[in-house]
Amino acid sequence: MDYMGLLAFFGVMLALALILISLNALLGPKTPESMEDYPYECGVPLYDQSAQSTFHQGYYLLGLLLLLFDIEAAFLFPWTVVYKYLGVFGFIEMFLFILILTYGLLYAWRKGALDWQFEEEVLER
Repeated sequence: MDYMGLLAFFGVMLALALILISLNALLGPKTPESMEDYPYECGVPLYDQSAQSTFHQGYYLLGLLLLLFDIEAAFLFPWTVVYKYLGVFGFIEMFLFILILTYGLLYAWRKGALDWQFEEEVLER
């Protein structure tokens, strides 16, 4: 009897999924879109649909910066939970950590890693 609530939840979830899929099949558009299978990367349409094409280095730099600051957020959440037990040493340690990451952001910003000027070049082609 302990699992009846969980079983009821999965039953309602399955019923809702089937209902929504059925409504989509009944009420959705029947004609295929011309651009339905068109590939795109990060919302920017590809101009060369070859699988051998390369991407601009800005995509890779942005991905690395995203990882850097996601890792920062992953370290900040546990630190906030145990903040009162760490005392002044924990505060100074996290302050230095954030300072180093802020320096990294300013360095990347100054070097132009956050500028997306290449989009204009691609659009001009």
